[in-house]
Amino acid sequence: TDSLLKPMMHRSDNFFAEQTLLMVSNERLGFMNAAKIIDTLLKTDLKDLSQKPVWVDGSGLSRYNLFSPQDFVFILAKMKNEFGMKRLKEFLATGNEGTLKNYYKADSSFLYAKTGTLSGVVALSGFLTTQKGKELIFSVLVNNHNASAPQVRRAVEKFIHRLRADY
Repeated sequence: TDSLLKPMMHRSDNFFAEQTLLMVSNERLGFMNAAKIIDTLLKTDLKDLSQKPVWVDGSGLSRYNLFSPQDFVFILAKMKNEFGMKRLKEFLATGNEGTLKNYYKADSSFLYAKTGTLSGVVALSGFLTTQKGKELIFSVLVNNHNASAPQVRRAVEKFIHRLRADY
């Protein structure tokens, strides 16, 4: 599983993600059906999400997928509890690698995260260790912005550095 997740998290390959969802469907349900596995996961593994998402596919490209930052924090906490941070650090990108290339260059040891970008939307969710040693799970979603995606990513980077310093 981890050898599958690392390339998907570092390259953000949406076709690969969609195929992975179908493989999960085949493994859990015995057949490939994205809608049925999504429904099953929302009723089982993700039944405790406080804000029920709209989830239509595995690619992440669809504007019809609507997850809140609170949903992402819940999922990340669940992953940390079930798999442990050591394992998550094996496949999540850190600074200056994967989809975070050219960001968080000065000190990448404090951040493990996943980006998300669509036209007018920039997201970053993951784990960070503050300068005081506190572990935080975070999710930042910038929606309907008018700046370029790199400008928004730089603003999020400044926010994350400030969060790291202040807490």
